[in-house]
Amino acid sequence: MEAARAFCDAGRLQDAETIYRGILDADPENVEALHLLGALLNQLRNFPASVEVMEKAVRCRPSNPVLRNNLGNALKDAGRPADAEKSYREALKRRPDFADAHSNLGWLLQSMGRLREAEQSLRKALAFEPRHAQAHNHLGMVLGDLGRLQEAKESFRRALAIHPHFPHAHHNLGITLMKLAQPAEAERALREALVLEPQLATAHSYLGDALLELGRWEEAEQSYRQALALQPAVALTHNNLGNVLRELGRLEEAEQSYRQTLALEPSLAMAHNNLGNVLRELGRLEEAERSCRQALALEPQLASAYSNLALLLNYMPGRTPAEIYAEHREFGHRFRQNDDLRPFHNIPDAERRLRIGYVSGDLRHHSVAFFIEPVLAKHDRREFEVVCYYAFPRSDATTRRLKCYVERWREVSGLNDDTLANLIREDAIDILVDLSGHTGNNRLLMFARKPAPVQVTWLGYLNTTGLDTMDWRITDTRASPEGPLDNFHSEKLLRLPESQWCYQPPEHCPNTAPPPSASAGFFTFAAFSTPAKINPEIIDLWRRLLERVPGSRLLIAASGLSSIPAEYRERFTRHGIDQQRLDLISSKPLGDYLALHSLVDVILDTFPYTGGTTTCHALWMGVPVVSLVGDTATSRGGASLLCAVDLAELVAVTPDQYLDIAASLARDPQRLATLRAGLRERVRSSALTNAGRFTRHLEKAYRTIWRSWCESQRS
Repeated sequence: MEAARAFCDAGRLQDAETIYRGILDADPENVEALHLLGALLNQLRNFPASVEVMEKAVRCRPSNPVLRNNLGNALKDAGRPADAEKSYREALKRRPDFADAHSNLGWLLQSMGRLREAEQSLRKALAFEPRHAQAHNHLGMVLGDLGRLQEAKESFRRALAIHPHFPHAHHNLGITLMKLAQPAEAERALREALVLEPQLATAHSYLGDALLELGRWEEAEQSYRQALALQPAVALTHNNLGNVLRELGRLEEAEQSYRQTLALEPSLAMAHNNLGNVLRELGRLEEAERSCRQALALEPQLASAYSNLALLLNYMPGRTPAEIYAEHREFGHRFRQNDDLRPFHNIPDAERRLRIGYVSGDLRHHSVAFFIEPVLAKHDRREFEVVCYYAFPRSDATTRRLKCYVERWREVSGLNDDTLANLIREDAIDILVDLSGHTGNNRLLMFARKPAPVQVTWLGYLNTTGLDTMDWRITDTRASPEGPLDNFHSEKLLRLPESQWCYQPPEHCPNTAPPPSASAGFFTFAAFSTPAKINPEIIDLWRRLLERVPGSRLLIAASGLSSIPAEYRERFTRHGIDQQRLDLISSKPLGDYLALHSLVDVILDTFPYTGGTTTCHALWMGVPVVSLVGDTATSRGGASLLCAVDLAELVAVTPDQYLDIAASLARDPQRLATLRAGLRERVRSSALTNAGRFTRHLEKAYRTIWRSWCESQRS
């Protein structure tokens, strides 16, 4: 026996097996040898043989509860849960205070989905042996499956207080902390698990999740790749690696990761949805639509896939307002939550101080911040109390700055929709404002629960939400003229008198520059936009413009271009644009991005999804923007911005007029130079940057819709 144990300690398991079998040849009913051989065979994953040996040991000592418990373990590992349960219960008949058997039975019941029974068994184990670390660990897993995450966290901590070097307890604690939206604490727990057991692939994978949440993408990539080196066929890890690569701007690599995910698990709706996102960002819109629709075919209630589809349709040429609206309304019907709305207890006093709640995941270094910050800074605190619900797990310097403007700031990224809706009701918000629409990190399903008496969507998404519970969408008369778009919104349109935008220019901007064509000897048109907005129709229009202006060049600056330069150039050459006239620049930090405008004579807006923040930045940097207006909501954003700075002359209503406006600027250097020289001051003195006046208009609109609600309560 001692020799066999020595071989086991040395990892020579086959030699140990030979010794045990030799002992049993001489003494077939040697219970100790049977027991040890059964455990060894289980370790060697020879589960049927392990069960056979353990059953023989039980026949030799039928009253021994330890043997019956260990037979239960063998049966469980052999995939015979009903027989395993019977064996554990037989052990407990013979020894009711047998903590190991209660613990193992609880673990088995958890695997069978019988969570309440599992909890009872594990609590019995701990009643008999309070310092049973494995039972605390298993209880934590059961509590986690029951959704009782705080209790689960405490169970894992108790296991670790008893057994600090318990890798699986550290691992399970890390997973629970991730579910509790505590990625920094999860990172520490998972790293501890990996110190103790470096080959624990799932710990590497969950560590990647924590690092992804923390925005440490390069480290996350390393963790996912380590997980895949250990377990290469795990679809979810490939999917999450794709998410990291997308964040890093390596879009083609991200696409390949998602395709590898789907090769392993073709029915994973999440991966189809993610593939659709990256294909949209690559500008392959038809493929993106197919992926989104496949995700929804597999999982019709995957709200993020429907939001991504709704967003995508705005980018696609030829889609009518009616088609786009129909999909948004389908989202509203599919995710309807308001069949049994609770009454509101907000006091229907039309003139009292109102509590405004803003909900967004973009209160950080994000385009939305350029427009919401001046409003938060200028709100009249005598008339309005402002609460922000921040739905993103990371903060930055912009977040910290925005916090200073408001009375209350709620971190809500870890809250589910019901919990967030209840919090907003408890806060007694009067007007709740969505700043995301169908863009990323939105909380539209929470708005579907109608936690506030008046709900408004504004700013982050220039189209309808499709929700019955969204009462109003804030816009302006140029972005949404009276009549044409009203029938394509589930909300009533609330038109501000001057502009739907209030732009705050970045600090420390470079100075404006004269037209570069004056010294370069050629004219440069540019588009600073995502590939998703640059479709074949707009490329063909730009090709016609380059033909009209001999010697001119086209500069494209966009995120992700560094990962797709050859394929992306081919899109332009297919439309007859000479590569010698095309420059591609990948995204840069904000200061460098703004400085790029000195290389550009005129910015060309995209169509049918026009620019927003990029247009504002261009105008502030003294570069005129030519925009083409259409009949969809998202095709009118450029017109709204240009009219706000009194540049309606740069807004075209037909493709030919778009070409005429751009070409005329190229042919009239004096006009262009004069326009550019005064453009920053024009923006500075316009309605677009008059934060005080804009906020008074917005507050007047809030007061108007609040009065309307108060009136409805009296009728």
